[in-house]
Amino acid sequence: MGNAAAAWEAKEKDIDHGGTLYPFIDRDKVMGLNESKKGSAKNVIKAWDERKDSEQVVRSVDGDGELIIHIPFTVQVKLKSFTVIGGSEGSAPNCVKLYKNRDDIDFETVEDVESDQEFNLVFDSDGSIQYPVRISKFQNASSITMFFTGNFEDETTQINYVGLKGEGTQNKRSIVIATYEARALESDHKSIADQHVSKSIQ
Repeated sequence: MGNAAAAWEAKEKDIDHGGTLYPFIDRDKVMGLNESKKGSAKNVIKAWDERKDSEQVVRSVDGDGELIIHIPFTVQVKLKSFTVIGGSEGSAPNCVKLYKNRDDIDFETVEDVESDQEFNLVFDSDGSIQYPVRISKFQNASSITMFFTGNFEDETTQINYVGLKGEGTQNKRSIVIATYEARALESDHKSIADQHVSKSIQ
């Protein structure tokens, strides 16, 4: 095991990651940008005991390792940590930026919007590495958007599993959306659901 992986495992022993947020994820509404196959982003949202499934995965388009995955919740949550299992060591993602409550993130806006937190990832084949987040940044989250900026050394990024841990609340997501929409200008807001599967525009 590399030093970085060992450091993460040592750090996580002292952290309360909370429970899995899988039951609170609105899986049918998980969206991806730059997927090689439309709708495949939701494949990475699965139960813990299915995390090693290498058939139901998401891959970026050939020649472009960037991926954006938008994960909405059915209630507000407090995110405490996350796990990412990639494909082979070369195609596994090596960096991710997290955005809370931003369903307008796409490849036109992502470089202009400051992420809530950024992580350098290490290769993890079994989900043993937890990445603790700054909890103060991820309270009352109605959605999390993950921007995977590339991989270790492959033309395609592959993600097999994304696991989120924290705490759910009784507050419905629709309340958060109404507040967000009331503050956003229509000209500034573009739903990820309206984006093309590939970021390339012909």
